[in-house]
Amino acid sequence: NALLKRKVAKVGDEPAVTKTQQGFNLGKHMWLIDTPGLMWPRIEHDEDGMMLAASHAIGRNAVIDEEVATFLANILLERYPAGLTARYGFKTEGLDGPGVLEAVAGRRGCLIKGRGGELDLEKASMILLQDYRDGALGRISLETPETRRAMFELSRRTQSE
Repeated sequence: NALLKRKVAKVGDEPAVTKTQQGFNLGKHMWLIDTPGLMWPRIEHDEDGMMLAASHAIGRNAVIDEEVATFLANILLERYPAGLTARYGFKTEGLDGPGVLEAVAGRRGCLIKGRGGELDLEKASMILLQDYRDGALGRISLETPETRRAMFELSRRTQSE
């Protein structure tokens, strides 16, 4: 759309927006082809699926947001605790993934109506995931060469046992 300076292709911040292949003439010798994305039919490692879901490459109907947010929270605690503190204003010492969701819910006032102040962890999960996706938590890498290598090592050990 930006290249053509007009709205011709449907866009969105969720998977499966492009349904069919479309071609756009950009000039004398240049075409832009917009095609639907493809997902590998089987994600071998659960961590890969969680990272894809956290990044919103896998649609919400295929995952449980609270599980994805807990996975993300654990990574943030391990590698980016200062980002959590800066964004939400709570200390991260002694917290685990579910504890981060509880802290986000408490700081953002996520309460379930009619339940006597019970925290709404689903809403807190969506806040954490959206803040990550929007870049509000800073520059974050869910995977590094070291973590990838460690995941494959663990997978090899588990398969050989």
